[in-house]
Amino acid sequence: MIALKYVLILFMLSFSTGCTSEKNATLERSEPQSYLEQKGYYIVSNEGIVYSYELTKQKIIELPYMIYWGLQSADPSDYFGKTIQVQKFIVTNHPLSKEKVDVYVYVADHKPIGGTSHPHGDASDGGYWSIDGKTLEELQDQPFQEWREHWVEKYTNTTQN
Repeated sequence: MIALKYVLILFMLSFSTGCTSEKNATLERSEPQSYLEQKGYYIVSNEGIVYSYELTKQKIIELPYMIYWGLQSADPSDYFGKTIQVQKFIVTNHPLSKEKVDVYVYVADHKPIGGTSHPHGDASDGGYWSIDGKTLEELQDQPFQEWREHWVEKYTNTTQN
């Protein structure tokens, strides 16, 4: 009988420890999830952090980063020298597709600052879309080549290390 009590106590302690860890994990990922839910997207899956990098003045003028950041409403210069974590979610109710969409939320200083999206399961490297499914041309209101020249000139002129 005493052994059963100890087994029961150990079981209860391990159960409560597991719940605490799960609760902390939920708190850590709640900001990006809330960010997506506020946009009206339904989260099917949280795939976690898939990439992390330091945003530099040099990186911003190189592909694919110039496109990733051209799709953001945030000014990339506000994030130079900061670590950008990219957290992947699979969502539905997204303007890019009636099916599932992969959404990559960019997080700096523990706050979501934007992201990109891509049709789920599309393995081609044929396009980039903003977190809301818009193209670079839609957001920048100019043809890609003109935008690229302006972008490179703008950030090359500020590239003083």
